[in-house]
Amino acid sequence: MYKICPSCKLNYIKTDEEICQICLPPIKHISKNQKIEADFRKIKLGAVYGTSTRKIYEMFCKTLNWDLSQADACFGWQKPLYAKNADTTREKDVWFIFYPNYDKNQLDTVVNDFHVVNLIQDEGETIIEIVADEVSASNNADRITFVRTNIGYEFFGVYRIVKNGTVRIYKRIYKKYPID
Repeated sequence: MYKICPSCKLNYIKTDEEICQICLPPIKHISKNQKIEADFRKIKLGAVYGTSTRKIYEMFCKTLNWDLSQADACFGWQKPLYAKNADTTREKDVWFIFYPNYDKNQLDTVVNDFHVVNLIQDEGETIIEIVADEVSASNNADRITFVRTNIGYEFFGVYRIVKNGTVRIYKRIYKKYPID
């Protein structure tokens, strides 16, 4: 059973939850001992690039020549966090996962009034995206993927879709970008 979040009155939550993930306190700030990756000329597996998808995306637009025209429409508060054909070659998509899910028994995330779950499996080697029936199949472009962690957006790799539809399966094909 679901109900509307009493705090924002926008998102659905389970009846036993008090508020949605968006209304939870923000990601904790990075301590002095933790360092955000500062080299925006290349992206490495496990590096954290910041807490703002828009700022991260704009920095890669400057350093790697990603498509800056997509920043306004795709990255920011209540935006899709997904840019189609936005990388250096305009062939790969850029994907930020705000609601990572590591537990296949808890498939209840809601995005833009659609039920969408990004289930991260096999230590990040596989991402299963489950979407509502109303959402059409995804394009087949590879995805440069960042996942929200407790300290910021971490680069998980470049993924290729191996199954498309309302259940999409992505496999990691590269652990760095640009690809040599």
